[in-house]
Amino acid sequence: MRSRVHIQSHPLHPILVAFPLALWSVSLIFDLLGLALHNPTLWAAGFYAIIAGTVGAAFAALPGIIDWLTIVPPQSSAKKTGFIHGTVNSLVVILFIVEAVRRGAAVTPPDRASVLISVLGVLLLGYSGWLGGTLVYRNQIGVDHRYANAGSWKERTITDWKRPACNVGELAQGQMMLTIIAGERVVIGKCPEGVVAFSDHCTHNGGTLADGVLIGCAVQCPWHGSQFDVHNGRVISGPAQKQIKTYATRVHDGEVYVSPLQVTERKQA
Repeated sequence: MRSRVHIQSHPLHPILVAFPLALWSVSLIFDLLGLALHNPTLWAAGFYAIIAGTVGAAFAALPGIIDWLTIVPPQSSAKKTGFIHGTVNSLVVILFIVEAVRRGAAVTPPDRASVLISVLGVLLLGYSGWLGGTLVYRNQIGVDHRYANAGSWKERTITDWKRPACNVGELAQGQMMLTIIAGERVVIGKCPEGVVAFSDHCTHNGGTLADGVLIGCAVQCPWHGSQFDVHNGRVISGPAQKQIKTYATRVHDGEVYVSPLQVTERKQA
């Protein structure tokens, strides 16, 4: 799902995280070399790298927090992973702040405790980077998908189910849009049999179906490839085992209206 904070579709968070990653890692190298060579210039460089890395982390955290709050699907595995990722990053920041305060000045040589703090911080940084890779490469957070016929990303928020969700002319064949209706995430798409509406929540790990692919009358989750029938929500192929919610739609004067009652519930009524 496309990042909220980007430069021409390029997410800003992975650009900025390179600075604390490099600076904190280099600070440890400078400290070890400075101690081994008894070189005050090297441990001074390590001290300044710690300060610069901490400042860089603060700038990198802001777009990451914004993306976690706004684009990571709620009640999904990515939401939990993102929380752990942010928590570990915060712990790393605290560790390097503690180290900088302990040393107090660039001319102070790092002691054994300082080196241990740096080693722990770099190890945690590697774990956090692994979590970040999971978010991007497995959960595709921040990825700008450009599938055939998908068109530009469309998202809308409306407060009442009685209001039209969109105009039928806004969607091309095979295109979807995410509509948050009264707080509920609903995907509206156009398939060969007309306009359909279904839950944005994949029942496997909570992936966003609006960011997937609508082929014919089947939607495929971008995370693990589960496919669902958009008319009745049944699972066409796994790993998902539970069907998704589907909603009744009607078109009046070119406007698409979505019912809050699930299709299966409406049939039983």
